[in-house]
Amino acid sequence: MNINAGNRQQLVFNGYDVMPLKGIYMQGLVSPAELQIFKEMKSISAKEGFDLFVNHNNHSITTKQNTKIQKDNKLSIWAQDNKAFIKNKIGKVLLWNSKEPVFNNIAPFNDYKIDAGRYIPRGGNYYLGYKPGGEKWLLINSMSITDEKSFEMFGDTPTKKHLCELFDVKPENIYVINEFTSDLDEYVRPIRFPYILVNDYSASLKNIEKMRNKFIDSAETYEKLKSYITSQMKNENENPFCESCDERCQKLKQFGFKPIKIAGKYADDINFMNALAFENSNGKLLYITNSTKHSTPDLEYLETLFEKDLRGHIENIADIYFVSGGKREEAQEFFSRGFAKGNVIMDVLANRLGGIHCMCSEIPNFDIFTTSSSK
Repeated sequence: MNINAGNRQQLVFNGYDVMPLKGIYMQGLVSPAELQIFKEMKSISAKEGFDLFVNHNNHSITTKQNTKIQKDNKLSIWAQDNKAFIKNKIGKVLLWNSKEPVFNNIAPFNDYKIDAGRYIPRGGNYYLGYKPGGEKWLLINSMSITDEKSFEMFGDTPTKKHLCELFDVKPENIYVINEFTSDLDEYVRPIRFPYILVNDYSASLKNIEKMRNKFIDSAETYEKLKSYITSQMKNENENPFCESCDERCQKLKQFGFKPIKIAGKYADDINFMNALAFENSNGKLLYITNSTKHSTPDLEYLETLFEKDLRGHIENIADIYFVSGGKREEAQEFFSRGFAKGNVIMDVLANRLGGIHCMCSEIPNFDIFTTSSSK
């Protein structure tokens, strides 16, 4: 499948779908072991030509990470939950969650107007983009939108009216997916409208069969993965608060998307759907996701299978980056979850239930988009 990159009116500017990047903002590094995650992202940014910014305990934002990391209780562990770089009717806006204090030294983003006066929908739970004709669309998790009555009572989740004003999107172009038990970026990944990746656990089952056949000593790993996947499939089919892969795809088709089923999630600590996707200077798709390197050969093989599957679906994809953070030492574990032998990002996924997409917020290159879309 060749996804056209020629019409930039199809490209999303909020960073959740694919467009040229100006930079990436990181927030949520809470342990010394996670320094390597920043270093890997720094290497990618240098190669691909975008800036990488990091928040230092909510007192400064720079392109360099301190060697000493300590958690600040005032600062969320996820960039996606608290910062979003958008453009609406008033210009370029940095959405700043009102639950975090705004500080003075934000020099890299002086050209943005800070909006911290309203609640931002949880990051990883909405994707913003353009239809071919130029109209914006907003795909959002049902947990991140509420009705007027509930807002009057609780006031902590935006209504459709709020979202229309904030993102400058028509109400009929707000599409709700029912994933109330999980974040949206665990199961779907827009890769340029109308195409969108959708996690398919049945495909994951087929891939672990390949893994078992290739690695004769992988029986224990196979059984653990199979148990997780089948329990998730059962939950999707029986839980009224979430949707199965087929139901998700059917709803996305009704919204105007073209779903691509893929084996993207295998366990809490193995998730290739949680990813950043953007366009390089040659119009090629780039994909940054979580890695299984530094674990065991059978789990590393799942990473190989994902790359093969993704390239099989998308012809104009360039590099696929897998961020690991290096081998996880026993002393780095927060508590015992996930596979015993893994890497730092797997530990983050298992114990904090978020990955590389959650740690980052994309800064779109609005200059390129504005110039191209006006032609």
